[in-house]
Amino acid sequence: MFLPGAALGQQEADSFYLVDIDGIIVPAVASYIENSITQAEGDGSALIIRMDTPGGLEDAMRDIVRMMLAARVPVIVYVAPDGARAASAGVFITYAADIAAMHPSTNIGAAHPVALGEGQVDEETMEKILQDSVAYIRALARARGRNEQWAEDAVRESVSIIAPEALELGVIDLVSQDLESLLEDIHGLTIEKHGEQITLMSIGAPVEEIQPGFVNRFLQIVSNPNVAYILFILGLMGIIYEFAQPGLGIAGSMGALFLILALYAFNILPINFAGVGLIVLAIVLFVLDFALGTEGVLSVAGVAALVTGSFLLIDSPAGFLNISRPLIIGASAAISGFLIMVIRAVYLAQRRKPSLGAASFEGKEGVTVSTLNPEGQIKIGGEIWKAMSADGKKIGKNKKVIIQKSEGLTLYVKKIEEGG
Repeated sequence: MFLPGAALGQQEADSFYLVDIDGIIVPAVASYIENSITQAEGDGSALIIRMDTPGGLEDAMRDIVRMMLAARVPVIVYVAPDGARAASAGVFITYAADIAAMHPSTNIGAAHPVALGEGQVDEETMEKILQDSVAYIRALARARGRNEQWAEDAVRESVSIIAPEALELGVIDLVSQDLESLLEDIHGLTIEKHGEQITLMSIGAPVEEIQPGFVNRFLQIVSNPNVAYILFILGLMGIIYEFAQPGLGIAGSMGALFLILALYAFNILPINFAGVGLIVLAIVLFVLDFALGTEGVLSVAGVAALVTGSFLLIDSPAGFLNISRPLIIGASAAISGFLIMVIRAVYLAQRRKPSLGAASFEGKEGVTVSTLNPEGQIKIGGEIWKAMSADGKKIGKNKKVIIQKSEGLTLYVKKIEEGG
């Protein structure tokens, strides 16, 4: 862990970098921490991770822990701000820190592993996962000199405690009111890193915050299950609109982009493939509705498949990984309303009579300007058009006719009998 005072031949850390973990632990967060540790090692600065997390994906958590253990500079985890928590994966990250600190009004615990992904994990497999997690947290506790028994209880029984209790039980090293107090509390402490001792000279030391890059920040946002689902719905609407109203392809292109981003998030989240199958079925039904012109019949079935698939899409015991139920209901209502408007617009467009060209004259009256025998010319709307007698009978000049149909630029007409 760390020792008070200094030792001969040791190094000093008199500058600090600060990074924030605020939300679900996903691969983008692991990439952010990796870049930050690399930058801190390059400058010989200690790294402070200010954390507030409900947990996250095991692979991303293990990547972060591995990088913290391998870091050549001190890594301090500070659970903050007021009301923050280090739950689930956050417990493992806290235990992996060289120095673990918490704000007085924070809590830590509830690290029981959950089965992520399709279907249910059988009892034997779940027991193996549990034993692996227990061994992992105990190894971290022993390496950092922290309370092994409580760590095991946090994994087995999902126990959770507040900061003062964590300090009393030896789960953490410090309780600090704020970042400035943390720097005062760790001043002069010596940490052993890979055979070298590094003394923290933190009072008055500069603290520079490392912000995630645009792409990294964007991927963190997209990886949120609710954001991913919203992107999916927007993408679905764009594709539907493109099929219903073919044009420049802008709606289809934006829809495809949103779908790709949503699929990226779904790829790293625990997905139930039954839900995926129902959503794919919904998309097929929507497209077939417009292609076959069933006027909304297939879309009704599509909405039902979409709602059911959405509820099944992410079915995890970890609540923070599930899609919000009100969001699913609201999105389903929105896409239903969208479909009603699009289907109505297509329906009206298909039944609207043409307003330009020969087809626009169907059902209107005209006058022959030459004898139709059976071909000739008529005058309609101040224009002269080629015409054919629809029934093949001869029609004399200056006779009233009614247009029956059109083919290309030829109008097929029938004579209006006197008194008719």
